[in-house]
Amino acid sequence: MVPSHTPRRRAAIAIGSVVGALGLALSSTGAASGAATYLYVGGSGCSDTGSGTATVPFCTIAKAAKVAVAGQTVLVSSGTYTDEVFPWHSGTSGSPITFQPAAGATVTISGAKHGFTISNQSWISVSGFTIQNSTSNGIYVYNATGISLSGNTVRTSGQRVSGSSAHGVYLNSMTNSVVTGNLVTDNSASGIYLTNGATGNQVTGNESSWNAYGYVRNGVGIDLRAPGNLVKGNRVHDNEDSGIQSYPGGDNNTIVDNVSYHNKGFTTVVLTNCNAPSTGNTSGCITGDHGIDDYGVTGSAVVGNTVFDNVSAGINLEGVASGTPSGFTIADNISVDNAASCPDGAGGTVKCPRTRGNIRVDATSQLGTTLDHDLVNLSIPGTMMVWGSTSYSTLAAFQTASGQESGALQADPRWTGPANGDFTLQSGSPAIDSANSGARGEPDTDAAGRARVDDPATVDTGVGPRSYDDRGAYEYQP
Repeated sequence: MVPSHTPRRRAAIAIGSVVGALGLALSSTGAASGAATYLYVGGSGCSDTGSGTATVPFCTIAKAAKVAVAGQTVLVSSGTYTDEVFPWHSGTSGSPITFQPAAGATVTISGAKHGFTISNQSWISVSGFTIQNSTSNGIYVYNATGISLSGNTVRTSGQRVSGSSAHGVYLNSMTNSVVTGNLVTDNSASGIYLTNGATGNQVTGNESSWNAYGYVRNGVGIDLRAPGNLVKGNRVHDNEDSGIQSYPGGDNNTIVDNVSYHNKGFTTVVLTNCNAPSTGNTSGCITGDHGIDDYGVTGSAVVGNTVFDNVSAGINLEGVASGTPSGFTIADNISVDNAASCPDGAGGTVKCPRTRGNIRVDATSQLGTTLDHDLVNLSIPGTMMVWGSTSYSTLAAFQTASGQESGALQADPRWTGPANGDFTLQSGSPAIDSANSGARGEPDTDAAGRARVDDPATVDTGVGPRSYDDRGAYEYQP
């Protein structure tokens, strides 16, 4: 079983492969200019006027951040710290500056403006901290490269009041960096936010959940406003708006092996850009939106994701400029029961108020869009697919009308426990050994970092270089 909260287990896989591939490190092997390899923070006898040795450690992480240079690791003792950590120096590709708790330590940074601010400095690693109650974004990165953010918990940033909201992790002009295995939850804006040309980054194995502005329906799990990034193996659920979204600026992203589910709820607060239930209950509104939403962007691959039980169309592509080829590939996804039913605030359900369908491509976004080898299903009658301005209640009707999805299936994916957030496949699932391994962006590993394997009990019906890849985020393990 893969439970709903597993960021650190995924990080063990992702850090070893993704971080290593970019030449980053979680602990240094030597320090520049003859400096000590380690700086220490916290514990008895500490002094910010000292040298940061094990016998006379610094009292604050901020002090260590002022003096740390390439190749040094800052080891922090257990405790709750209130200082904003703002590194003054950069590391190098072979000798980053590393911030991490000491062995066995639990370290919380609480109440600072930002837990960490990395601005105009590069080759810095931040791992294993809990950052909470920041007055602005929990982690803020600006104009940096070679950054590694791994295994952190970032929660309750900002306040759910207009003018005081804050993202969990805000990545502004960050390039060629890694964000992996973090838990980003209960923040007052979107969880992980990439903007202003942040490109070449790998956002992998994170969990981003329960993020909400609280006054306008706008909180997203992972919000892409920048191009050319890999978004892989993340779990995004119970956010106020969509699980993952690409908005203008977010072109040419690769969105693969993610699980986006139950971005859906009901609030008694009447939010801006929200809908009251069709029962006439005006004392609140239905929150949530798409599983994966792409608006006004081109060139991306949405491949091998698992999308379930979101308010609006599960995988959505809309708003491409008329006459512009979208360049979108949508393939090998499992998308089930999206926009099927929504809470009414009184313990019952109503018809969902926004767009419908497990996969939807609007009228301006059809040109240059390719859909194939997706698996879709509905447990109650409704809209299965939308192509242009026409809705289809079955996959077969959609295939006939659109000429798309020749290798698709309409079937129960046989998940292990979707109600508990377990979307691994059971034996006999039609998703097993039936994907297109040649789809653009299809990875060699699944959301848990496991290699593709052939199930000997299943006849291979897949296509591409491997005939045994599975659809959706998880590869069945026979």
